[in-house]
This record gives sequence, structure tokens and C-alpha cells, in this order.
Amino acid sequence: MNDLISKLPGQPDVNFRQFAGYIDVDENVVGRSLFYYFVEAEKDPLTQPLTVWLTGGPGCSSVGDAFGSVGPFIVTKDAHGLQTNFLSWSKVSNLLFIDSPIGSGWSYSNTSSDYNNGDDTTNKILLTFMQKWYEKYPVFKSKDLYLAGSSFAGHYVPNLANALLDDNKQSKQSKFNLKGLVLGNPMLRKKLDDIAKIDFFFSREMINSSLYNEIKKECNAIDENNYFSSIKTTWSAKCKNLVFEADLAAFKTDAHNYSPQKLFDVFRPPCAETEKDLNLGKQVPLVSTEVDMCHPLRVQFYFYLPEVQKAFHGNQTNLSYRWKGCFTANFKYNEANKDLDMLPALKNLLQLSVPITIFSGDQDGIIPIEGTLQHLEKLAEELNIKLTKKETWSLGTKVLCLHI
Repeated sequence: MNDLISKLPGQPDVNFRQFAGYIDVDENVVGRSLFYYFVEAEKDPLTQPLTVWLTGGPGCSSVGDAFGSVGPFIVTKDAHGLQTNFLSWSKVSNLLFIDSPIGSGWSYSNTSSDYNNGDDTTNKILLTFMQKWYEKYPVFKSKDLYLAGSSFAGHYVPNLANALLDDNKQSKQSKFNLKGLVLGNPMLRKKLDDIAKIDFFFSREMINSSLYNEIKKECNAIDENNYFSSIKTTWSAKCKNLVFEADLAAFKTDAHNYSPQKLFDVFRPPCAETEKDLNLGKQVPLVSTEVDMCHPLRVQFYFYLPEVQKAFHGNQTNLSYRWKGCFTANFKYNEANKDLDMLPALKNLLQLSVPITIFSGDQDGIIPIEGTLQHLEKLAEELNIKLTKKETWSLGTKVLCLHI
């Protein structure tokens, strides 16, 4: 098969197969394709489920994210090789990473307007991709299917799940065997998540009470019971300035510097490494022994290497822009769509008995756990589901998390 990867540069020896390439998503248009990376399960792939992973942004690469999250490899510290990810989901599932929407990773179109994306167009193209991918890999069509992702995948994943189920109703051929969803720190109701961020800062003493109270007073309240109609509410210029002031206060690294990277892990020092350091082979000490905050930089460096692009069968059209973990040049996503309430989509899936697992890191400053818990409580109320009490989830004597 043309998409079979013989071996990625600097990759350790493995006993599973990998594939990567393009799927055309429009039979009537030449040059409109999504890029994918497919990893067979480490053991008995034909008896294991298929998990589709979508990364948020919008505009971030799921394929790149594979090398820093649930995929089989992690980029090495010198950014020229790979090491085994012992926590990879490929131990229990086949994994399919899709660069979506167009403009993410190596997914591209020869039509410039295709870089203007939204929930509807993204979902339509993803559905076409899934149909065509199964034509290419028919042996996996009957396997249990799970949809997973993080961040703005809180839109992608529920939308795609509903589209697959709708397609099942209309199709006379084999059905999508959807078994469940997994969402990490998902964006479900953006404006409420934005307000929850301020609560998150204040509860962790990252902003003072004076600024917190001023934001609460100045920024328009969002009616949780009537969220959809209130998303058109425009925050005042003063509100926006206050929120920006809160960001500066929360993510300052010293009296003179501010690091947006701390949004992803509010208590970790930001990465001190640069691309120049990687080019020179300079060794920069880890800022944390637990979490490597420089890893996104190394993934980006690795994917830009010509030998890596060749091994992946990527960038075959010699795109005019450089590969980035999150693409911004000429990429637009419908702003109104970002604010959409995703609880109705989740509600529909739950009413159809589709299991949904949601997990949230308690140090994420972009989509904080406070907002996610609020959304789930609202969802439970609408479905008349009684929530269990919060309990610790432990491994031996070590507390791993709280669960409800």
C-alpha cells in the first residue's frame, strides 16, 4: 500500500504498522484533501477497536499532537528522533489522527475559500473523509469506533458523532459502529468557559480580589438557562481590557515578562528553549521533571525536517507555508460557531445511549475544569440524571484525580 510508512526518522523498532497520506474529500474538485496518520494497535489490530483523534484549535494538527499525547512515539529532546510513548493508546486500540479542518497540518486545498472554515463545513468534510477512509481500509469498518479529542474537539467530536449516526439511518450499506466518545478539556460553551477562566484565576490566587470583582461587575453575565440567545451579547471594551489585564497578571513570569504558554499548565515554568537552540544542538535543561513544556516546539521542529516529511508522505504539494502545530496564516474559523452551545449535541447522543467520557486537567487555564463541571451539571439537570458525589480515584496510595 502506498501510504505504508517504512520507518520514521529516528524511530525505535516496532512490531506494528503505520500509514500516512491524503484522502480526497471532494470528487468534483482536484486538490481538496485531508491528511491522516494511522497506527495499528500494538497487538492483534484486527481484534481491537478504532479510535479517531481530533485536535482542537481550531486549526491545530491532530497528526502533530499524536507525538505529544496518545500516539506511540514522543519526539526526543534533540528533536531529530523519536522514543517510545509507554502511555500510548495504541496499546489497546488502532489510532487514526486526522488533520482537520483544511489548513491544519498538511491538509490543504487549491481553493483559497476552503481555508474559511466553520462547524458545518468541517463536519461535512470529516464525514466524507470517514466514508472514504473506510473504503481504503475496509477491514476496520466493522470494528468498534470511538471518537476522541481535546479542546475545540468539543465541537468536532459531538458533531461528527451525530453525523455518523444520521448517516447510519440513511445508508443501506454497512454502518459506522460508534461505541463512545472521549473528550479532554473540551470547549462546550465558549463564553461560559471564558468567564470560568476568571474564576479559575481567582481561586488559585493568580489575580487579586479587586480585579476579579471588577470583571464580574463589568462583563455581561451569561444566562446559563438561555445560553444560545445570549451568545450574541457583546462584551464592552472595558470588559475585554479587564480580561486581558487578568491574563497578564495570571501569566507573568516575572515583573517584565508574560508567557501565554502558561495557559496550558498554569503552574509550570514556560519553555526556555528556542528553535535556534535545536538547530545548534544546544542542550537546554528541563524546566520540569514531570511535564516537558518544550515538547510542542520539538514536534514542530521534527515535522519541518525534509526527511520526516518524506517518510510521512506529507507536503507533497510543496505548500507555501511552513508546517506548524497550530496554523494561523490565511486560516479563518467562523467566530459565531466558536460560541455555539454544544450541550444539545451531547444531549442527543446520550439519549441515543452513546457513552461519553469527559476528563479535565485541573491546571488548564484555557478551558478550566470549573467551566466543564458547570456544563456537566447543566446537562445532568436537563436529562434528569442524578450526579454521584465527587470521589477520589487512586492507584495504590497515590490520588490520581477526582471523578463524578
